[in-house]
Amino acid sequence: MTRTARRRAALLALAVVAYAIAAWAVAPGFYDGIAPPAPYRWVSPPPQFRAANQPPLSGHATIRVNNGRVDPGSVFTQDGQAAISFTPGAFVAPADGSQVTIQIAPQTTFPDPRDIQLATNVYCFTSTAPLGSGKDALITLQYSSGLPAPGDVYMYEGNGPWRKIGNTGSAAPFYIAARTTALGCFAGGYPRNASQAAGARLGGQTLPIIVALAILVVVLAGIPLAVLRRRGDAGDEDEG
Repeated sequence: MTRTARRRAALLALAVVAYAIAAWAVAPGFYDGIAPPAPYRWVSPPPQFRAANQPPLSGHATIRVNNGRVDPGSVFTQDGQAAISFTPGAFVAPADGSQVTIQIAPQTTFPDPRDIQLATNVYCFTSTAPLGSGKDALITLQYSSGLPAPGDVYMYEGNGPWRKIGNTGSAAPFYIAARTTALGCFAGGYPRNASQAAGARLGGQTLPIIVALAILVVVLAGIPLAVLRRRGDAGDEDEG
């Protein structure tokens, strides 16, 4: 292989490594595309979405228990707007070894969020077994592409009050996630303060789109490099 061909191969390898690193950094579901998802299903839609709105869907699943430990898994609503994911043994195994049932349901009524501006539906997560001591689960919520993105996930238990549990920084466009040590009711939102809301829009939507565009650039850059490498290899064979 000539020096030029080796250089082209090195550039191609660098592009592949960059793509792999970027792909590893994003959450599952990212490769569905960088375009906005299907229209958000609202419990109580804002005025601009009322005409075409469809009601949100619930979800449930049963998780098996093996050797005294609850299996890992993920449970989604049927429309994919809310989900919970957990590792092996995250839930306390029932004493009789029966399966654990998890349900997710959108809510029509909930405690007043007061100084929090909710940007998603409120979803309540219930199960027939609690999370274990020192264990947590990942709550993921979709939000509308037509409104300011939520900056954090908030939750309440029982009759409230609401409290912030944070944001894991999910790279999937139009999704926000956070870890919780207890089940309850969750929603994405941000403080009603206008300046903080602007920050939530930047952190919630701009970063995932930038990551997506960066990956797209890397993939497109690798195409001509691959073509050049093939031409260089063909030239080396002709010289031989």
